[in-house]
Amino acid sequence: MARTYGYNTVPGYSALAEARRRLATAPGWEWQVAGALGLAFAAGLVVGTLTRWSLLLLPILVVGLGAGLALTTARRRALVASWRQGAKGEQQTARLLAKLEREGWRVLHDLAIPGSRVNVDHLAIGPGGVWVIDSKLWGRRVHWDPRHGWMHGQAAIAPELNTTRWEVAEVEQALVDSLSRAARHVAGDRGIIVHQAWCVHGEPLPGGRLLVDGETIVNPRHLLPLLRAGRGPTLPPAAVEELASMAEVTLHASLPAS
Repeated sequence: MARTYGYNTVPGYSALAEARRRLATAPGWEWQVAGALGLAFAAGLVVGTLTRWSLLLLPILVVGLGAGLALTTARRRALVASWRQGAKGEQQTARLLAKLEREGWRVLHDLAIPGSRVNVDHLAIGPGGVWVIDSKLWGRRVHWDPRHGWMHGQAAIAPELNTTRWEVAEVEQALVDSLSRAARHVAGDRGIIVHQAWCVHGEPLPGGRLLVDGETIVNPRHLLPLLRAGRGPTLPPAAVEELASMAEVTLHASLPAS
C-alpha cells in the first residue's frame, strides 16, 4: 500500500468506501412510508372494528408494501454493486500502470480534487506526459448508434467524457505552477498539458480502441502503448519528479489512512 503524505493511495479505495457507506445507510423514504402505513393500519384495527373493507384492504396493503420494499432493496444492492465494480476496474488498471513505474513513471491513484467530492482514478506522470486515466468496468455492449454516436448499452459515451474533461481541467489548475516550472526541463517552447484516457475492462471495443469527441478510449492491452507513445514533449526525469511531487501534495489521496 503506497502512502502519500499520511494518506492511502489505493486504487478503488473511495469506491469501496462508498459501497460500504451505502450499505450502512439508514433505510430510504420508502421504508419509512411503509412503516407509517403499517402503524396507521394497525392503529385503525385497534381503535376501530374489523370490517369487511379492512379485511379487503389488508392483503392489498401487504402486497403493495412488500413490492415497494423489495424494489428499494434491489436498488440499493444495484448501487452497491456498481461501486464495487468501479473499484474492481480501478484495481485492474492499477496493475497495468504498475509496469510503467519501472520505466521512470510516477503513478498515483484515487486522488481528491481540491474543493470537490470527485476523485481522479489514476494520475500517470512520465516520459509520455501527464495523464488522467478513468477506469471503467463495463458489462454492456459497445455499439454505434446513427443518432447518438458510440453507445455503452443505452447510454451515449460522448456526454460521459465531459466529467473526465472537467477532472483534467481541475488537475491542470491545481498543478498550473508546477506545469510551468517543469516546462523549463523540456527542450523548445512546448508547454506541458494534461491528457485524458479511459481504460475499459470487461467489454471489447472495436479494434481495441475508440476515438470519441477527440478523446481516446482503450481496452487494457492498448493502454500502456498509448501512454508510452505520449502526446506533446517527452518529459525528462527532472520534470517527472517535480510534477509528481507537487501532485502528491496538491492532489492527495481521497481518504485518510486508517
